[in-house]
Amino acid sequence: MIKYIMLLLVGIGVYLGVTYKDQIEDFVDSRPAEEMQDLLEEAKDQVSEKAEVLSDKLDELSK
Repeated sequence: MIKYIMLLLVGIGVYLGVTYKDQIEDFVDSRPAEEMQDLLEEAKDQVSEKAEVLSDKLDELSK
């Protein structure tokens, strides 16, 4: 009996999540946070690429 109640509650949660996804995202403002995370990841990638280039040039100059 308890597992049927749990399944019912999970089903209701999934239904609410699918139905009101946009409203929930707007309420918690997850979209701007995701965009900021993407920007930070891109910046980190660019910095690591520049660091590799500088490291390679330093190795060439030290030889």
